[in-house]
Amino acid sequence: MLLSPQRAFRGIILCIVSLNVYRTLAVSNSTTPPTNLPPAIPSVFTVEASIIIDAPIDTVWTILLDFPKYPDWNPFVRSQVVTDDFYIPTQDQKVAENLRLIITSQIPPLTPPVTASSLGNPLDEHITRENITHYQPEIYRVAWQDLSLDALIQAERWSALSVFVDQSGDVMTFYESREQYNGVLADTVQDLEGAGLVEGFQAQAATLKARAEAQ
Repeated sequence: MLLSPQRAFRGIILCIVSLNVYRTLAVSNSTTPPTNLPPAIPSVFTVEASIIIDAPIDTVWTILLDFPKYPDWNPFVRSQVVTDDFYIPTQDQKVAENLRLIITSQIPPLTPPVTASSLGNPLDEHITRENITHYQPEIYRVAWQDLSLDALIQAERWSALSVFVDQSGDVMTFYESREQYNGVLADTVQDLEGAGLVEGFQAQAATLKARAEAQ
């Protein structure tokens, strides 16, 4: 049966989008890899990004948790510092549950590529205080929750990695990140910053991929 011109055009567009997102490999059965994120909770809105990276999972995990080097490559999170309960930076900057984070982000993100000397836009700079809620290195998952306006907005960000084997037998890493927003200010955050947050998540995923694949 012949497709109508409209359906054929829509199919072409869908193929282009799929190739842009997963242009590095053919995904088995034309589906994304199984998720390694925990089940989503009901939320006012969710921001997420994922990408397939042609690098070993431990390489990607090391880059993801090497917060002191974020300014060297990350156009979204320009600084991420591990601290104690009093927001004093720890010496080793290692991740552990119930340590704190001070995160400086650009919403929307800077235009990549970036380095530590890249100048940000002060009007787009956001500083938040977060608590590391989950650190699960055995399954390559980590999460932190915003404490800045805890009474008005609840936001927890998860990041996860998993191994994915493509149809050619090549071993890849699947990176996922998701943040869900609730609370009385969630709608306001979505209206004011939702699009910029989406750009930020996507930019971090793309530059994480570039950095891991270059190593």
